[in-house]
Amino acid sequence: MTGPGNRKNNSLFMTPKAFRGAKGALFAALFLIVLILLQAGRARCQEKSMNELMNLSLEELAEVVVTTPAKTSQKLKEIPGTVRVISARDISARGYLTLEDALSDLPGMQFRNIIGFNSYVFMRGVPNQNNLILVMIDGVQVNELNSGGFYGGGQYNLSNVEQIEVVYGPASAMYGTNAVSGVINIITKSAKNNKGVRLSTMAGGFDTRQHDLVYGFYDENNDVDLNMSAMFKKSGKADLRGAQGDGNWSDTLENFEDDSAFDAKLRNKRFTFGLNYQDKQASYVTKDRTSGTLFQDFGTNWHIRFLNAYAKYDYQKSDRWSWHSMLYYRNATVEDDTKPLISLASAGDPGYQERWYRPNHLAGLENRLNCELGPRLSLIIGTVSERESLSAAFSKTRSVGQFVAAQEPPEPQMLTDDLSSVYAQLQWRIKSPLSFTAGLRRDDSGVYGKVVTPRLGLVYDKNKFNAKLLYAEAYRAPKAWDYQDGLGNPDLSPEAMKSMELAFGYSFTDHVRGGLSAYSNALSNGLTRENIGAGWRWTNVGRIETTGFEGELEYKKDRWRSYINYTYTDSATADGAEVPEISRHSANAGVQYCFTDRLKLDVRGQYLGKRKNTQPAAAANDPGVAGAFVLHGTLSLANYRGYDFQLAARNIFDKEYYHTSNTSVSMYRQPQSLVTLKVSRQF
Repeated sequence: MTGPGNRKNNSLFMTPKAFRGAKGALFAALFLIVLILLQAGRARCQEKSMNELMNLSLEELAEVVVTTPAKTSQKLKEIPGTVRVISARDISARGYLTLEDALSDLPGMQFRNIIGFNSYVFMRGVPNQNNLILVMIDGVQVNELNSGGFYGGGQYNLSNVEQIEVVYGPASAMYGTNAVSGVINIITKSAKNNKGVRLSTMAGGFDTRQHDLVYGFYDENNDVDLNMSAMFKKSGKADLRGAQGDGNWSDTLENFEDDSAFDAKLRNKRFTFGLNYQDKQASYVTKDRTSGTLFQDFGTNWHIRFLNAYAKYDYQKSDRWSWHSMLYYRNATVEDDTKPLISLASAGDPGYQERWYRPNHLAGLENRLNCELGPRLSLIIGTVSERESLSAAFSKTRSVGQFVAAQEPPEPQMLTDDLSSVYAQLQWRIKSPLSFTAGLRRDDSGVYGKVVTPRLGLVYDKNKFNAKLLYAEAYRAPKAWDYQDGLGNPDLSPEAMKSMELAFGYSFTDHVRGGLSAYSNALSNGLTRENIGAGWRWTNVGRIETTGFEGELEYKKDRWRSYINYTYTDSATADGAEVPEISRHSANAGVQYCFTDRLKLDVRGQYLGKRKNTQPAAAANDPGVAGAFVLHGTLSLANYRGYDFQLAARNIFDKEYYHTSNTSVSMYRQPQSLVTLKVSRQF
């Protein structure tokens, strides 16, 4: 296995700093376009009334079409595996602020929220640095390029989301690296069903503010669909100062997150052009404990920008075959004004400030052919070609004193890798109601070599009953961050997972539907942080075996809508030891009631059982983080004198609860009670 040192120098991309300037100009120009369109677009969006939505049966909802599992349209009940959908209606009714908020009501999800520059999602029992889950926006990956992990937080504009498709289990047979625990695809809105302009503003505790805009223009005669959105958001997140944060930081702690986002999507006949821009600045200081150290806990800044752009071409000759091409560009840069560390002056030591910089780029082309080979056979075959240019490590500068600003970091050494992939999936509709799916993908990288990942699925779907059996494999390739972090390790191999899943679904009535999923996962070559003296490195020594069960029940009738789900997760190492940060038991429940067509109440609760921490909590020397039940609620009033209002309360009873830690922080206290008020208007 070869490390990153064998990569060749890059000459394909423009210089990172030159591109940063172009990004700023592009963002300003696009935002100006939005303002112009605001004056032009006055058509009010025609939406279904609340009664219409509430009267949709659960059986009809089972007919929902998704595109993520096979990169083509399929009904949920036809997919060999578990896929759950978070709709725009769910996002609006529950007042979600972040991607983690939206995921937290689903079974199989656990979290490590450090209330800082990132938040981590553990899907089906495997703790990680967000690098075992693949996140996409409109089918284009947004995982950070250097580490392979996606960023949690508030930089996603959920006001412009049509639905979030969550694929559970390994999906490397279609998507390659990182699709180990699952895939999350954020589908933005189409103007066809969201015409006009919608403006929203929100304010609440912890200096939380959000302003967003969504614009949609649709010309049926010329088949033109334009959707654009912009968002600005800020929050202090929680009070972690002094005793409120268990003494991990002082009373001078500064904690913040400032986010901005811009989305644009233009479709004309067979062509679609899209752009997604995210800018995130947040305090870095909560990553580690500062009390008792010589590090300052205010004045830090973690600044990362994401820019994804794509062009798609879709051609369908007949019902028997279609061709799809996508050219895309991805940029994920830790900007050069990032200031993660400020060392305090002491006797004989003037202290210092540090600035870090890490640019990363990728360009790719994907081609896919969908064809019907006969009345019972369907084939999907595709190729992917990518070239990425990654920083070998952070470019860093250090000042000569605590109050002296560090110099701008120089351009880092860039490492280039080429990836070539081919994948195929065959679906055989054996005989109604039975179908069989087989998929295979082969990836060839200049860094980690060749990897082949298969998947096999069997689906039985008849009347109100549905059963699925799935076997799948997946992998996660080491990235530059893994090779270089800490002391570095050039000999890392890909992490690999094998999974079996059996799932059932049954509609008891038009208004009651239930589902069960049981799975067994084995992750080998897992990356584990190895401490060596005063340093550390990542090494392939870990193995995690997980057995899990997920059960859910939904009820929907007239003005009532409710759900409940329970997850059992047993994750152990090869020697049988309990895996830290994973609870055996978790559950979610919620109820929504519409008093009138305009007024509705939504209340939801989340329970997470006790978890083993990576280190004993300082105060009680307890290796576990206690379980907790937290309640949230929203009260929404629609179309009152042309405005929509929503009052949201998160952690209604101000429950003191914690998440685990894998750093010097003992454990992370989660946000106290937060109340926000949102006002929206449709033009």
